[in-house]
This record gives sequence, C-alpha cells and structure tokens, in this order.
Amino acid sequence: MKLFFLPLLILLFSPLLNASVENSELKKMIGRMLIVGFETPFVDENSSIVQDMRDYNLGGVILFDKFYNNKNRTKNISSPSQLKKLTTQLKSFSKEPLFIALDQEGGRVARLKPKYGFSTIPSAQKISQMPLETVKKLYKKQSVMLKNAGINLNFAPVLDLSLNADNNVIFKLERSFGKEATKVAKYAQILIDAQTKHNIISVAKHFPGHGSSLGDSHKGFVDITHTWNKEELKPYKILIHEHALNAVMTAHVFNAKLDEKYPATLSYKINTELLRKQLGFRGVIISDDMQMKAISAHYSLKQALTLAINSGVDILLFGNQLAYNSTKEIVETIYKEVKNGNIPLRRIIEANNKIANLHTQNIIIHKPIIFTPKRIEMTKSYIHTHYAKNPKTIEITPKIIVLHWTAVMNLKDSFARLKSEKLFSDRKDIAAASTLNVSAHFLIDRDGTIYQLMPDNWMARHVIGLNYSSIGIENVGGEENKKEDLTSEQVKANIALINYLKEKYPTIEYLVGHYEYLQMQNRPLWLERDKGYRTKKVDPGKTFMQQVRKGVATLKLKKPNE
Repeated sequence: MKLFFLPLLILLFSPLLNASVENSELKKMIGRMLIVGFETPFVDENSSIVQDMRDYNLGGVILFDKFYNNKNRTKNISSPSQLKKLTTQLKSFSKEPLFIALDQEGGRVARLKPKYGFSTIPSAQKISQMPLETVKKLYKKQSVMLKNAGINLNFAPVLDLSLNADNNVIFKLERSFGKEATKVAKYAQILIDAQTKHNIISVAKHFPGHGSSLGDSHKGFVDITHTWNKEELKPYKILIHEHALNAVMTAHVFNAKLDEKYPATLSYKINTELLRKQLGFRGVIISDDMQMKAISAHYSLKQALTLAINSGVDILLFGNQLAYNSTKEIVETIYKEVKNGNIPLRRIIEANNKIANLHTQNIIIHKPIIFTPKRIEMTKSYIHTHYAKNPKTIEITPKIIVLHWTAVMNLKDSFARLKSEKLFSDRKDIAAASTLNVSAHFLIDRDGTIYQLMPDNWMARHVIGLNYSSIGIENVGGEENKKEDLTSEQVKANIALINYLKEKYPTIEYLVGHYEYLQMQNRPLWLERDKGYRTKKVDPGKTFMQQVRKGVATLKLKKPNE
C-alpha cells in the first residue's frame, strides 16, 4: 500500500502564516486545491494532466464518461477494465495523494453506466422506497464497484430536499431521497457508511440547498431567495452532529436571506459563518464546477477564484466540460492574488491542512474488533463501576489522545489481543477490575498503515482513569514491553492521525503517552474510583513521544502535567 502523510509536510508551513513561502512551493500548495477534468481515456508521461501533477502537485481529477457537448464521444470512461487502467496510470504518475473523483449518485446521474459494463444503481428517489437492508446491499455494491475502479472520491450523497416538483435538476432527475430532512439524512448516512468502509470519500451536496430551486446553475443565475427555507439545512445539521461529513460541496445558488450580494460558492456568510461557525462543519468545502454559467457568466476568473477561496472554499472544481481553463492559468491567477494580498496566505495553508486531513481519513483501513451488544453492556458496566456514571450509550466526548505500543511484534497477533470481547486469561494484573477486554480505537502497523478498530467516539478500555474521554492509538511494537523500537513510519502515521482527530474533535486538549497517564490523577478528567487500580507503564517510549509531539506542535496539545 502506498501511504502518504501530507499533514506532516503541510504543517511545517503553519509557522509561516504571516511570512512568505517559496514561490514554487506556494504554486504547488495552490495546485493541491484543484480538481480538474481532462479529455482522454488514458494517460502517459506526455499527457498534459500528468504534467500538471508534476508541476503543481495537482490535488485531483474528475472523470466523465462523455463530453458535455457531444454525447457520442467518449471522454474518460468506457468500460471497467479501461477505467481501472486509467486510474492506475493516474496514481502511478502522482507523487502526492490524488483525488480521483466522479459523480455516481445512481439513476440518471451515474458516470458508471450499465451499458459500459457497470452495475445498475437506482436513483435516490427509488432507493428511498426500498427496505433499509436492500439499500445497504446496493450501496455496498456501488462502493465495491467504485473501489475496484480506482475511484476514491464520489460527489454524493445529495442532501437536497425534494421540495419543488418543477425543479429540473433535483426533483425531475430523482436525485433526492425525499422531502423530509430526517429521511434524507438517514439514507445519506447509509451511503456514506458504505463508501467510508471502502475508502471512498463522500461529498455531500449542494449546500445550502438546491431542492427548492427553479433554475439550473449549469445554465445561469439561480435565485432561491423566495423558495428556500431553513429545513434544507437540517440534513447537514444531523450529519455534522454525527461526525459523518468530511466534505461538502457548495451550490451556485443565490439566496438574499443568507447573503444579499453573493451566491453560495462565493459567500463568506454562507460557507464560513453559516456552514463552519453555526453548523460546526470542520471538513473540506468543495466548490461546484466553477465553469457553470451561474458563476462564469457573472464573474471573471480572478474574481471568482478570489471570492471562493476567501469565502472558505478549500477545493476548486474545474470540470472542463462547460468551458476550458488550464491548470497553469488557474494556479497563476490564484498565485498573483496571494502575492497581491487579495487572498491571505493563511487561507492557502488552512485549505492544504484540511485537504491533508481528508487524505489521512481516506487511508484509514476499517478492521473492526468484535462489538456485540454484550461488549457494549460490559463497557457500560465498567463505566458504572469505575466512573460512577449510568450512561445510555458508550459514546464519549474525546478530550485526550493516548499513545501506546502493543508489546507484540506483528499486526495479526496485536489485533487478536484486542479483537475479543473478554479479557485474556493471562491479564491477571487487571482482571479484578473487569473482564471487559482491553482495546483501542486505532492500531498502527510498523509500516505506518492505520487501522480503525471501533468508532472513535465510543469508549475503549485502554488507559486507567481516563477511558471516558480518551481516544487510544496502539502501535505494533515495543518488544517484550521494553525495547523502544517503534518505526519512523509509525511516527509519521501518528502525527497524521492526531492532526486528523484534532480537526474532527476540537474538544481534544491533551496528548499523553501511556507511561505518563498517572500524571493526570489530579486532573478533572481523571474518573477512577478504585484507588488500588493502577499499573506501571513504559509505552510507547519517551523518544517516540518527543518525535510525535514535535510533529504536532502547532496543535498546541497539552502534556499531562500542564
């Protein structure tokens, strides 16, 4: 597996928020913010898109089956084998993590069509009329299809409410799960879960809502001022609260109730004040296609780029279907605006950090431990006995990240020690406290591969006294529980994962090595009632903690004695 840990590289720029960045590096940082379209079903070292990757560290590509103005001409997709070859070629030429994206909603909005040899996936409207188990199977099937094709980002699900029967772009194309926000969120969550398990990034769209519109933003200005209502925000509220959204696409719609001057894609009031500050979204904001007439017919390229980035957009989408802009032209335009002071450098750095965290999230492999209702009840019992709480769920509010080593030297055996529900018989040192098995949220192999073992906001038993507010990260190694042998790849992986978790959970305050946990006994987060329940720890090693702390210094996480 080819692993990238871009957060480590990008965060090196964080101290430069008010300083300068080398011109070539700045252009590459701008290039990371672009997803662009190109015209061929194959690439080689001489292709212009490959040159863009080399020159600008291009962030991603978007694939289409046909040309917008010539439906008989193949663009990027003609068959499963051809597409797999193309995506393999693209990845081989990219030195950095590359988004390979398309629109695969199902129904009429599907780049992977049955006539090319791909599976049939129904529209969102039809999906919403099916039993949930059927929906889960269909979206698992689609996710496997996308992964096998080499796709890692899908512009779906649609969170627009089906509010207007005269709407040509949502209602009449059957792209909505329904008119009720809770139903839309429920079915969208199924799609997101399926894609996440198969390492496909979900991009929810079209914020702040396109379902009540009359016009098509592909063709021109769309005003939803008198048709939009706040209920259209509810699917986003629900999924943001559930930490389910990592990327959101803006709509090119104008809504004077939210911003009397700019359409959503260019609106600071909508993207930053509403989506980020009011709704609490901390992921990546992606523009809809910047070449749609709703934008391109009313703003110059320079105006649109400057307004979008300053509004809070992190990734700019140029499909090169409705028009054509070269990557060089886009990068140079943004570069000049940064140099002129019209776009703050901090916005470029902020966007790069968010993009890097999205890549980290996408390389995490889901490898669940056993978590039946029995384990949940055992966890509740542990919480009651040791922390004097009677929770209805085992959800926690993460405030601490605790790093460990497994003292077992391979992934298979390390996972086996954490997988079962009941504590192993050789753990007599802690058996009296509970028969609940020890576990962790993440397990990092010696090559840096990150595995997620359980939901990161469920309680795991991994650190005495602090479990109810801690995310545990285990690292394969620590031979005989003595040798400080964790690898440089594990250092990088921990740094990347910590950055991602801090972005996801701003409540996180502390970073603690397991050997340091007793230093928190006088802190409010320490909840252990049994004064005799303590163990001495040496993991994950002092050198390892120093290296990781240096890599996440900009996060300003507290040490246990602070």
